[in-house]
Amino acid sequence: MKEWGTIQVEVEKGLARVTLNRPDRRNAIDDRMAGELCESFGELEQDPTVRVIVLTGSGSVFCAGADIAWMRSDSAFSAAAAQKDAERLIAMFRSIDECQFPVIGRVQGPAFGGGVGLIAVCDVAVAVDDSTFALSEVRLGLIPAVIAPFLLRKAGESFVRRYGVTGQGFPVSVAHRFNLVHEVVSRAALNARVAELVDAVMRSAPHATRQTKALFRNIRSLPDTALWAACAHLNAQARLSPEAEEGRRAFFSKRAPFWAEGQGNRSDQ
Repeated sequence: MKEWGTIQVEVEKGLARVTLNRPDRRNAIDDRMAGELCESFGELEQDPTVRVIVLTGSGSVFCAGADIAWMRSDSAFSAAAAQKDAERLIAMFRSIDECQFPVIGRVQGPAFGGGVGLIAVCDVAVAVDDSTFALSEVRLGLIPAVIAPFLLRKAGESFVRRYGVTGQGFPVSVAHRFNLVHEVVSRAALNARVAELVDAVMRSAPHATRQTKALFRNIRSLPDTALWAACAHLNAQARLSPEAEEGRRAFFSKRAPFWAEGQGNRSDQ
């Protein structure tokens, strides 16, 4: 298994687990972590055994955002370097957001700044009930520019304006109300709930799951004149696919389809 410096990646039986692993820095994102997350998601995309990815953090904090030690400004810091860092961060968020596999965020603790952005690019996010959050960039003289597109899409403009311009923290109840996180559970129940979601993905047809995620991403930019034709075409293609044929046969035979055979609830997340 490949060794990473700031993250851990484990793949077993279709499940890939990506763990932010800088607990001494509260899993803050630096240039190395940004690069490793981008690279690891790119490699997982090429792994034919992967069906679903769980993104989480080690220690008590999910992610404290960008590492201030990395983002510091000094005499040697240039506009070109700042631009390169911003582009590296955007590439990291996009690699997760555009990953073909479902990404489940296992939020085991607080998230700030870019950590909130990581949650926003997950397809499903489950957080413990004592998690806290903040878009704290403005308190440091920064702006949440690289995460704004993802947050606007996930939680909406009202949410981003309220918490982005004040930098105030907010509890998990607010994150849930604005759809940043989809479910809130006790710490004791976190692993079991993530395991249930992993199992749900594993019981779904793999190609259809990937195509569904791609559909939601691709139709955002289509004008109405092209939207309905594209959706009809994709629906017809899926209906004629081998997976759909297997799904119908399994349904009428009252058996599990081949992709769901042997799937059981996973409690070791």
